[in-house]
Amino acid sequence: MSREIDFQRTVRYSISQHPQQGNFILKAHLEDRLHDIETVLTTTPDTLEILSATVQFRRSPSPLCSQTEKRFARLVGLTIGKGLSYNLKERLGGGEGCGNLRTMMLGLLPLAINARVSQDCESDEQAMEMMQQQLQGTCAGFPPNCK
Repeated sequence: MSREIDFQRTVRYSISQHPQQGNFILKAHLEDRLHDIETVLTTTPDTLEILSATVQFRRSPSPLCSQTEKRFARLVGLTIGKGLSYNLKERLGGGEGCGNLRTMMLGLLPLAINARVSQDCESDEQAMEMMQQQLQGTCAGFPPNCK
């Protein structure tokens, strides 16, 4: 007799700006029955270069999972932008990496681009206009010849 499957996962992302330094603080939290992982990254607001990257494994299926903390620190110096997926695979992938961390970063890091583009906008409409201009040609939502 097999066990009934009831597996849920919650992933939360947030971006705020440090009040004094102005740097972006990017947070991701993944939680399910087997995992409770939190990441905190700091980036410059203008270039989106990652200045610091920490991860905390509060719960994981193996005590070895926390060994990926060293690999996660390899994100420092990375600039969020073109080639992000490739760079994440290179820095966080392989047998020494963690698929959950890659998934978390693929969801979180592109939001920093949205935050940067819209940070000085006074309305959602103005933010959408700025995103249209600056993200044109980068995804299906902003095709190359869209106005």
